[in-house]
Amino acid sequence: MAKTKKKAKRYTAEQKKEILDFIINEGRGGQTKAVKKFGVTAATIASWRRKEGGISLTSGGATGSKELRAIEELGALLKEISVAEANLDKLRKTYMKVKAKL
Repeated sequence: MAKTKKKAKRYTAEQKKEILDFIINEGRGGQTKAVKKFGVTAATIASWRRKEGGISLTSGGATGSKELRAIEELGALLKEISVAEANLDKLRKTYMKVKAKL
């Protein structure tokens, strides 16, 4: 008797989001719990996570989310620092010009 291949299950965008949100909310161990709860393979989840922007598989979704916010905040702070340094350079140049007049 010939063995038939099992057809791969397809997940809707809403189902994927539900599963990924579940993992993020569960934190550490969330992926393992999602595999058991939703019957999806860890490899499939890993593929979705890579496609969704590289959510870290080792640090957990919640941590990945916190890390993303921290990186965004660091970027904004770095931009502020650059502006402040530019203003400081202007002030130093003006200071040196005035000082040279003495």
